[in-house]
Parts: sequence; C-alpha cells; structure tokens
Amino acid sequence: MSNFTQSVLSNLCLVTASDLTPLSQQQPSLTQEVEENLEHVRSTLNTVSYSPRKATLQLIFDYAANTGEQEL
Repeated sequence: MSNFTQSVLSNLCLVTASDLTPLSQQQPSLTQEVEENLEHVRSTLNTVSYSPRKATLQLIFDYAANTGEQEL
C-alpha cells in the first residue's frame, strides 16, 4: 500500500463525538421534513384513481365464480 492510500484510509476512519453532534441536532428538522413529505405523498395518493381494464375484471369474476363452485 502506498503512503497516499494509508493516509486517505486513516482520515476516513477518524470520527469524533463533535462530528456526530450536528447530526443529532438536525434530527428534529429532518423528522419535520419527513412528516411533510409523507403528508404530501398521502395527499397525492388520495388523488390517484385506478380503473382496471375490462379483461382484468372478467378474469377476476371468472376466478371468483370458479372458486365459489369449488367451495360448495
């Protein structure tokens, strides 16, 4: 290993408590941002409507009819 690689790897592994402190302070704002995004996703999903094709509905009804006959 060259000296350059060793110095890069050793710098990547140095984590101190002061490095982690800002992350813990950002979590409440992150949580608020996540909540806002989730609310946006919920409202968007409420506007989506699904209409199956006629062929899909026919397959569902045929399957239900066949399943109902087998149970009797």
